[in-house]
Amino acid sequence: MTITEFERKLVTFSNLLKKEKNYLIKGQSEKLEELVAKKEAFVPLFNSYTGEVTDKIRTLVQQIQFQQEENLLLTQQAISYQEVLMQAVKETMQESTKQTYSKSPNSPYQQQAPTSLVDTEF
Repeated sequence: MTITEFERKLVTFSNLLKKEKNYLIKGQSEKLEELVAKKEAFVPLFNSYTGEVTDKIRTLVQQIQFQQEENLLLTQQAISYQEVLMQAVKETMQESTKQTYSKSPNSPYQQQAPTSLVDTEF
């Protein structure tokens, strides 16, 4: 592979990372699976390159590393948000049972209170 071809591959890979960033920001996780498959195709190309490393290649690699780190942080943030959301739902579900009384005077009756996952009034 020539230097020019390798630089083009790096630019293409960098563009994929920018798309990934947009998908992460917009919460379009369904599109990430296809993108990951495209990114995986580049790994063998990068590992097999034995040509000269130019200043342009160094710059592109630095941009790619920065973008990868940013995407990783966005992914971790999305996971953290999902964990907090699930914990809130879990706590709401646990607190939503209430005790009422049945027809017989000595036996309480457990009833599931209606639960709402999202408060629609702001």
